[in-house]
Amino acid sequence: MFLPLNISSVWMRAIALLLLSTSAVFAAEPDRAAPAKPVSFDRDIRPILSDNCFVCHGPDEADRQAGLRLDLRAEAVKPAESGKVAIVPGKPDASELMRRVISTDDSDRMPPLKGKHKPLTAVQTELLKRWIASGAEYTSHWAFSAPVLPAAPKIDASKFRITNDIDRFVAAKLMDNKLSQSPEADRITLLRRLHLDLIGLPPTIAEVDAFLADNSANAYEKQVERLLKSPHYGERWGRHWLDAARYADSDGFEKDKSRQISFYRDYVINSLNRDLPYNQFVIEQFAGDLLPNATQDQIVATGFLRNSMLNEEGGVDPEQFRMDAMFDRIDAVGKTFLGLTIQCAQCHTHKYDPITHEEYYRLFAFLNNDHESQRVVYATDEQARRFELRQKINDLESDLKRQAVDWRERMAAWEDSIANDQPEWIPLQLENTGDNGQRYIDMGDHSILAQGYAPTKYTTSLRGTTEVQNITAFRLELLNDANLPCNGPGRSFMGTCALTEFSAEAEPVVKTEGGPKKEKLKITAVSADYSNPERDLEPNFYDKTDKKRVTGPIEYAIDGKDETAWGIDQGPDRRNQPRNAVFVTEQPFGQPGGTLLNINLKQMHGGWNSDDNMNNNLGRFRLSVTTAANPQADPVPRQIRDILNIPRDQRSPNQVATVFSYWRTTVPEWKAINDQIEALV
Repeated sequence: MFLPLNISSVWMRAIALLLLSTSAVFAAEPDRAAPAKPVSFDRDIRPILSDNCFVCHGPDEADRQAGLRLDLRAEAVKPAESGKVAIVPGKPDASELMRRVISTDDSDRMPPLKGKHKPLTAVQTELLKRWIASGAEYTSHWAFSAPVLPAAPKIDASKFRITNDIDRFVAAKLMDNKLSQSPEADRITLLRRLHLDLIGLPPTIAEVDAFLADNSANAYEKQVERLLKSPHYGERWGRHWLDAARYADSDGFEKDKSRQISFYRDYVINSLNRDLPYNQFVIEQFAGDLLPNATQDQIVATGFLRNSMLNEEGGVDPEQFRMDAMFDRIDAVGKTFLGLTIQCAQCHTHKYDPITHEEYYRLFAFLNNDHESQRVVYATDEQARRFELRQKINDLESDLKRQAVDWRERMAAWEDSIANDQPEWIPLQLENTGDNGQRYIDMGDHSILAQGYAPTKYTTSLRGTTEVQNITAFRLELLNDANLPCNGPGRSFMGTCALTEFSAEAEPVVKTEGGPKKEKLKITAVSADYSNPERDLEPNFYDKTDKKRVTGPIEYAIDGKDETAWGIDQGPDRRNQPRNAVFVTEQPFGQPGGTLLNINLKQMHGGWNSDDNMNNNLGRFRLSVTTAANPQADPVPRQIRDILNIPRDQRSPNQVATVFSYWRTTVPEWKAINDQIEALV
């Protein structure tokens, strides 16, 4: 059981004190008269009605008899079809239920004497009578009622060792069962129990010696406080919550790929250690990313909703297993936050559960209306370093603005100069024609998202037709997507990718005798908005061969070599942004009746084992064509273009700053400061 965080330390102190109260041994205690306990609906009455009455007079409308429903108070106190009232609060003699229960007429008695039914016992009958006489109050299940602190029993301290109220409850139960306390445990045993309960680790010899040497009156309490301050406290008790959250360091299923989510584990442990209030603990895990100015920890907390098993085996349908994860997610929410098993409502409204079929799918819709994004997070020292670098960059940019008082006018002039400097690109509607291992999802904007199994070496084969004639070039856009690692645009563990080779074939849709045939298009010029300098592949992509494989300029994507590839890794904080590359053909192409295109995107820069996140594939991408002469890749980042589409007087200060950070890199006289900033990042 996971204890509410803001009262966990209180309960832990109570548990620790309970260790001082010893277990029972069999010993005689004198009898004592006990007054009759108040009748409890949940404890005494509900079982009687459930076992004997609800089959015919319960929640099942199809089997309900005589228009009488006894599981709801509002229904039970209304006249049934006969006009008689089953339960008249405060008046058992006027209640039809009591008359039928005690009737000696077998045709009139309830429950009917047939099948497995038997008459109520004298004790059950008396409980019903007392309950109705007391007002026939119904209560909900204990899980739906706010806890009430009971008064501690009054105990004769001369017969028991009483050091706290917990001892009083224990003593009262011992007296009820005519038992006495066992001898008090020795100090070493007490310390060992305390250690195992609070931090899950036995005491060291030094800790035992220190406790034995402490003769103060509160020596034990000091040990409790010491252990509650231990970092192992959060580790010991956090594991119960992590179990409820389905925390694991791998995906499960056949691939069982590793997942790097230790930040969520640390969030839970640290929340316990700093005694985070339980209501805040729940809010952050359910909607931490929606809080104003959400911190990294609050965003990480929502990992509670992301711990379900993940299946990336080659034959799966990604959407099917995403749905399986959604159902598991709802199950986790129900069991952990609501204390309910709510799976029945997945298929139908269950007559014994408080959650309806419709309510279940309202919750489903809420959780389903989101991306499966993978957040980039930083350790404390890394966050401090990032803040420091940002501050230095801001200071340098502020200096530039002070030096160039007309920077706004100059930036506006630059913006006007590039407003219409890009040719028209016509997107292609393409479909996968290769094997169905890696799945391709049409995103509705002519872009394609790769999901599911991620092979390490792979050629994406696509086919589509176009009516465009005199085509001069292809454009490949690599796009971000929240469903990709680190927001993409690739599927590698860093959200990057490597394009080994781009190739395309064209053939007329309408074939004629002696007319054009299928031809491989020759690419004679290429450009990209960014290519990383030539570098060896990261060790993660080792493929068990001695071949040297590198990423580098876009020219590597048309050199016919499997060892080279176009690389887009611009380094930390800048690698996960859209990219574009343009491939110019030697001759314009495109047939009057339409052209069938076969495009291959070869990706040979993954490792040897897909189970260990060794893929280096494209994640989300879009292909387009143009008829413009000598087109070039757009050097202006997509993010900047999007801001420039917003009227200047409607841009936020942050958007203006973002445009400035790019524009300054285009100003020749600022090269020295630009180089200084580049050295920082």
